[in-house]
Amino acid sequence: MEAQLGSTATALLALGSVMAASVAGGWVAGRLGLPPLVGMLLGGLLIRNSATTLVTELPETWSVQLRLFALAVILLRAGLGLDLDALSRLRGPFLRLSFLPNLAEASAVAAAATALFGLPVAWGLLLGFVVAAVSPAVVVPGLLDLQARGYGVRKGIPTMVLAAASFDDVVAITGFGSAIALIFASDGGSGLVTNLLRAPIEMGVGLLVGIALGLLAAALGRTVGGFRFPTLLVFALSAVLGGWLLGATGGGSLATVTMGAVAQRTWAGDTASVAVRLGQVWSVAQPVLFGLIGAAVLLSAIEPSHVTTGLAILGIGLVVRVMVTYLSVATREFSASERRFVAVAWIPKATVQAAIGGLALDLARERGAGANVELYGSQVLTVAVLAILATAPIGAIAIAQTGPRWLDRS
Repeated sequence: MEAQLGSTATALLALGSVMAASVAGGWVAGRLGLPPLVGMLLGGLLIRNSATTLVTELPETWSVQLRLFALAVILLRAGLGLDLDALSRLRGPFLRLSFLPNLAEASAVAAAATALFGLPVAWGLLLGFVVAAVSPAVVVPGLLDLQARGYGVRKGIPTMVLAAASFDDVVAITGFGSAIALIFASDGGSGLVTNLLRAPIEMGVGLLVGIALGLLAAALGRTVGGFRFPTLLVFALSAVLGGWLLGATGGGSLATVTMGAVAQRTWAGDTASVAVRLGQVWSVAQPVLFGLIGAAVLLSAIEPSHVTTGLAILGIGLVVRVMVTYLSVATREFSASERRFVAVAWIPKATVQAAIGGLALDLARERGAGANVELYGSQVLTVAVLAILATAPIGAIAIAQTGPRWLDRS
C-alpha cells in the first residue's frame, strides 16, 4: 500500500511539473505576442528533455487519458461553434479539403521517402500517412479564437476548417492502418482490405453516433440551466475515450464534433451558458493538453543522421499540402487571401504524430523483424518528431497572425 501511494505521489509530482512548465511557457509566449499554446508545447518538451528524470515517472495511461479529456473539451467547443447552414453551402470545398490535401501530402511524402531514405513503398506510405494528419489540438483553438472575434464567419471559413479536421484524421489513421497491415500482418491481404473499408465505416458510424448523442443531449438539457453542460461533457468524453479504446480515434473525434453541432442546432443556438463553462474547463485543460503533447516528444529519439533528409521530406510534403489545399478551396466563394489562410491553417501537426509516430518501430522490435525494418521504423519516428517540432509552433503562429490580416471581420 505504501509503495502504491508513493508511486501515485511521484506520478502526481511529475504531472505537476509538466503543468508548471506548460503554464510558464504559455505565459512567456503570451508576453512575446505568440499564441500561448506554442509556449505550452515548448514548456512540456523542455521539461521532458531536461536533466531531471521526474517526467518519466508519469504513467503513459495517465498521459493518454488526460490528453483525450482535453481533446474532448476542444472538439466539443468546435462542434458547438459549427454553422451547419454554412457547412451545407460549402459542402464542395469542405469535402475536397477533408480528403485531397491529406492524400496528396501522403503520396508526396511516400515518393520522397522512397527516393531519399530508400524506404520500401509500403513503408513510404506508412510515413506519408503519419505525417499527413492535421492536428485538431492546434487548429481548433486558433480557429475558435478567430471565430469568436468574427474573422471569416460571414463566409463560414472557421466552420469549414473545423469540421474538415476530423475527416482529415480519419483518412490519415485509415491509411496508416492499411500500411501497417500490409507490412506486419500475416494475413496482409485481408488486413489491408479491412483497413481500406475502415474510413467510410468509421466516418459513417462517427456521424450516426454523434447525431444520436446530440439529440439525446438536447432532450436531456431542454432548459438552459438544466443538464446541458454535464451531459455534453460526459457524452464527449465517452465518444473520444470509446473511439480510442476501439482503435477508432478519428471516429470518436467526429462523433464529438457532430454531437456538439446537433445539440446547438436543436437548442437554436442557445448555448451561451454551456460555452462559458466549457471555456472555464478549457483554461485548465489547455496547458494539460499541450504540455503533455510537448512532453511526448523525446529528442533522444531523433537520429541525427536522419534529420536533414527528414526535414527535406517534410518540406516536400508541406509544399504539396499547401498547394493542394489552396486549389481545394479555389472557388468563387473565397478570395485569394482567404484561400491562403486555409492553406496555412492546414499545416499544423501534433496529436496523431505523437500518438502513432513510434508504433511501427515498436512493432518491429516486438516481432524481431530485423535491423533493416527497425531502421525504417526509426526513420518514421524521426520524421514524426520533426513534424511536431516544425509545424505545430509555426502553424499556430501563422493562424494567429494571418487570420486577422487575410479574413474579413463581421
